[in-house]
Amino acid sequence: MLDEKQGVAAIAIDSPSRVDYIYLTTHPVDGSDISRPHLRHAPTSDTLRMSPPTPNRIRFEAFEADLRTEELFKSGRKIRLSHQSFRVLSILLGRPGQLVTREELCAGVWPLGTLVEHDQGLNAAVNRLRDALSDSAEAPQFIETLPKRGYRFIAAVERESRPAPAPSDLASTAVAIETAPQVDGAEADGAAVDGAAVRPSQPAEPTRSEGLRFRKETLFAAAAALTAIVVVAVALAVISHRSEPRLSAGRQLVLFTSLPGQEIGPTFSPDGSQIAFAWNGEAAARHQFDLYVKSLGSERLLRLTRQPSRWIAPAWSPDGSAIAFIRNGQDDWGISVIPALGGPERRIVSTRVAVGLYMQISWSPDGRELAYSGYGPTGVPQIYIVSLDSLETRALSPAPQCLDAAQPAFSPNGKQLALICASSSAVYAIYVVDWPAGPVRPLATMMGDPQGLAWSADGSRLVFSNDSGDGGELWQVTLSGELTQLPFGESGSAPTLAMHGRRMAYVRGRRTIDIWRADLTAMHPEQSVIKLIYSTRSQLLPRYSPDGARIAFQSNRSGSTEIWLTDSQGADPDRLTSFNGPFTSAPIWCSDGRRLAFDSRASGSSAIYIEDIRERVPRKVSTTPDNLSSPTWSQDCRWLFASDGSGVLYRFPSAGGRAERFTEHPSTHSVVIADRVIFNVLDPQGITLWSKPAGGGPEAPLENLPRLSYSDAWSATAAGVYYTDSTSGPITVNFYELATRTTRTVMGLPQTPIPGGGPGIAVSPDGRWLLYTDVADEQSDIMLAPAP
Repeated sequence: MLDEKQGVAAIAIDSPSRVDYIYLTTHPVDGSDISRPHLRHAPTSDTLRMSPPTPNRIRFEAFEADLRTEELFKSGRKIRLSHQSFRVLSILLGRPGQLVTREELCAGVWPLGTLVEHDQGLNAAVNRLRDALSDSAEAPQFIETLPKRGYRFIAAVERESRPAPAPSDLASTAVAIETAPQVDGAEADGAAVDGAAVRPSQPAEPTRSEGLRFRKETLFAAAAALTAIVVVAVALAVISHRSEPRLSAGRQLVLFTSLPGQEIGPTFSPDGSQIAFAWNGEAAARHQFDLYVKSLGSERLLRLTRQPSRWIAPAWSPDGSAIAFIRNGQDDWGISVIPALGGPERRIVSTRVAVGLYMQISWSPDGRELAYSGYGPTGVPQIYIVSLDSLETRALSPAPQCLDAAQPAFSPNGKQLALICASSSAVYAIYVVDWPAGPVRPLATMMGDPQGLAWSADGSRLVFSNDSGDGGELWQVTLSGELTQLPFGESGSAPTLAMHGRRMAYVRGRRTIDIWRADLTAMHPEQSVIKLIYSTRSQLLPRYSPDGARIAFQSNRSGSTEIWLTDSQGADPDRLTSFNGPFTSAPIWCSDGRRLAFDSRASGSSAIYIEDIRERVPRKVSTTPDNLSSPTWSQDCRWLFASDGSGVLYRFPSAGGRAERFTEHPSTHSVVIADRVIFNVLDPQGITLWSKPAGGGPEAPLENLPRLSYSDAWSATAAGVYYTDSTSGPITVNFYELATRTTRTVMGLPQTPIPGGGPGIAVSPDGRWLLYTDVADEQSDIMLAPAP
C-alpha cells in the first residue's frame, strides 16, 4: 500500500498467524540504514487491515480536528483550512509538547518530489493555521515557534482513541521490522492497537510443539524478510516514480531574483537567455519601479530606465532588439519602447491605457503591432491594437462582449489573440480570437482576479494566474478548454514562457494590507495615525456602522475572503460570513445598524446578499440583471444601488425585484447621503463625481470638485466628500464641502489606499475618524521553472 501524501509505503505480508507491515520512507533522518528493513507485526483478522487505526477526532480547547476528513471545528462551527495547513496541524497534534522540526513537517506535508519551495510553503501553511486558530507567533496559545528548528504544540490535547504514529514519524523513520508472538483477536492485555509491536503481559515457557512452530515461523519470517528487501527496493522505485507523475526527473524551482523589495512583470528575451522585469528596490526610487534586464546564471543587472514609476509592465520584442512597457507614473502614463541594451525611449501610446485588471501588453510575432487594454469611449476597458509604424490605434474586432477586457496575448504563430473578459466583478472568462477576422471562442470561466496570461511555446495551451482572494495560483487551459492547476505556483502571478529552452518564469509574492485610522480633528492628523485592524493577511474596504460603534470590512485572514466585524477600536474581530471560497466583498450598512449588504460569487456570478448581523444567515437578493456588485443602501433601506461592472449603475428593491438603470452615464461606485446619490462618472481622462436624487430626477456634477484619477479613493458624509489626490506629492486626502462647494487639504498619506478607484477610504458618521488601507509588507521574487 502506497501513501503518496506521506512518501510512505506499507507492505502487507500475510502469514498463518499474523500480518506483517513494512513502513517505508525514502529519507530517514535518524541515521538508520535503509538497506536493513525490519518487520512490524500486527494481529490478523478476517478482514486484513492495510493501515493502523487513527483517532477520528482530537480536541484542544474550543477546537476539534477530524483527522479522517481534514476538517477543523471551533465550538461546532467549521473553519476553512487548506490541506497543507491541516497536515501541519495533524503532525503537531500527533506529538503535543514536542519539537517537530521543519524538516519533519515538510516531509509530512509534501510528497517526495513535490515541486514547491518548502521553506516559504511551510511558513505560509503555519501562518494560515495560526490565522484559523486566532493564534500569534508573539504570544502563542497553540503553536510555539522554536527559531530555526521547528514548532511545538503547547495546548492540552484530548483524543477520542489512541493515536497511530504521527505522519511525520512515518515520514522520518527508517523501515522498521519488529517481531512479536502471536496474539489471538484484535487486542490483548498490554497489546497496542495502533500498529505498534504486540507484547503479552505474561510470557510463558514454550512447549516442544510450540518450539517447532517457533522455528518454522522463524524460517518463514527470514524468508519473508528476504522477500521484503526485494519488495522494499521495488516499492521505493514505485514511490519515486509515482510521487511526481507530471514532472520530469530533476525538475525544480529556481530563484531567478532575490532582491529586496518587489520584482514584477517578467518577460523573456526571444532566445530565453535573459529576463526583463521591473524592480522597486533602488534606494533613491522611494519604492517605485524601474526597468531592468538580467541574464540567466548572472547576478548583473542592466538598468534601462531612470524614471521611477508606480508600476511597469514590460514585453520583449520578437526580434530581441527592444522592450515595450506600460508605465504608470505620477506625471507620465502610457506605453513606450526602449532598446534592449538601453537608450532613448519612444512613446507609442500616451492616453487611455487602462489601469483596472492586471496590466499586460503583447507584441504581434512580426513585431509590427502591440495589443493592450485601454479605456473605450464610455470609460470601459477594451482591447486595442497599435501600429508601431503609424502609431494608429484601433479597437479589437470582433471582440467578446466584456465588462472589462484586459491582458491580451498574441499566440506564437500570430494566428490567435487571447484575452481576459470580465463578466462581473471577480468573475471572468478566457477567450481566444482568431486573428485578424475572428471568430471568438471562450475557453474557460474562473472566479477571482486574473493576474497574467501567457501562451506555451507550441501554442497548444495558455498558462494563467488566478487569485481567488488568498493569493494567486497557476493554471493552464488547452485550446479545447481542458483546465488544470499546475503542481507549483502558490502565491504566483505574471507567468511568462520562453519561446526556446522550455522554461517559464513567474512572480511569487506575498502582501499584507492593514486598516489604519487617523483623527481628522487633530491639529496634525498625520501624527494621530494608528494601525487599527490587522493580521498577517489582507484587510480591505472598511465601513463604519451608522452609530459608529462597529466596523465591517473584507479580509482573507481565515483563508478565504469573507466579511468581518470589529468594534470601533478594531477589537474582537468576528467573521460574519462563511462562504469558504467564493470571493466576497464590499460590505455596506443599512441605516438600521443591523443589516449589511455585500457582494459574493457564491452562486457562480457576482450577486448582492443581505445579512442581519444578529441572525448570521446571508440572503441573496433576487434581481435582474444578477451580475451586480459594490452595493449601497438608500436612506430608508428600501432600495439598493449597485453596478454591473461594465459601468451601468442600477437601482432595485432591497427585498428583490427588477433593477432599473439609475443613470445613463458610465458609473461603478456610489454613496448615498440623505436623499441623494453621489456616484462616479467614467471617461477616458478620469472620474468626475455627480449627484442625483435617490428617487430619480435631474443629475449634475459636483460644482468645483476637481477631476479624480482612476487610482483615487473617495467617500462621503452629510457634510461633504473626502477624496485622495494621487497626482500630488505626497498623496493627499482632501475634503469637498457640499454647502460651500470649496475644497481643502486634510492630511497626507504614504501611498494611495488599496483598492483605488473608489472605496479605499471610509469616514465615521461624525466626520472625526478616517479609515484607509495601506500595504504593511509586500515582497516578491521571480521564479524559474520548466515549462508545463
